Amino acid sequence: MQTVTLRVISGADRGRIYRELPTPITIGREEGNSVQLNDERISRYHVKIQEDGGRLVVTDLESTNGTRINGNVCNLKILRFGDTISLGRTVLLVGSREQIAAWFDNTGESDRTADEDDMPLDSDDDHPEEDSVQRYPDSVGLPTNRIALPGGLTPGQAAELRELLDHVHDGLQTILDDAAVDEKENTAAINLKAWQTLLRTQSEIAEWIHRIEDPESE
Repeated sequence: MQTVTLRVISGADRGRIYRELPTPITIGREEGNSVQLNDERISRYHVKIQEDGGRLVVTDLESTNGTRINGNVCNLKILRFGDTISLGRTVLLVGSREQIAAWFDNTGESDRTADEDDMPLDSDDDHPEEDSVQRYPDSVGLPTNRIALPGGLTPGQAAELRELLDHVHDGLQTILDDAAVDEKENTAAINLKAWQTLLRTQSEIAEWIHRIEDPESE
């Protein structure tokens, strides 16, 4: 029997982790579900995740507000580690950190092999002006280590840290909301507004790190 780890990354239950749940799994507002979520926009029994031929399949149980997988509305879908399930105001991430990292490593290796097979032997690099698009590595290693929160915080410090993390989380959520996932190409695209949000968030984090390292530099 296959097990599934689900992590709540957005919504009232944000931060909760449902580890290694045996299939089949039902998700909804009612107590009888494998995963009960505190979201009034979720139906009593909203979706079901089951195993079929070694694959995970998610089915919308005729919910009122529907289900989105990776931002796309669907009633029946094969799930992969790293997929997101959006129902109501809640977003679930499928898989543990280790499972998602392993899946992306395998996918990246397959993509690189395919690209190498398709590459012409007489490729000409003498015309860089023909490719003006900024390129990034096709696959990057996803970190699996968990970062511990600082201990011994006063209530005021804990509140300040919570406010900071909320700000980062909201910025990342904006990017996720605008992302368009192409599963055939194993890519996700965001618009320029979301890209600027990502750059701004990274810039702010860089400034915070600098202030921590050198408090007198302001």
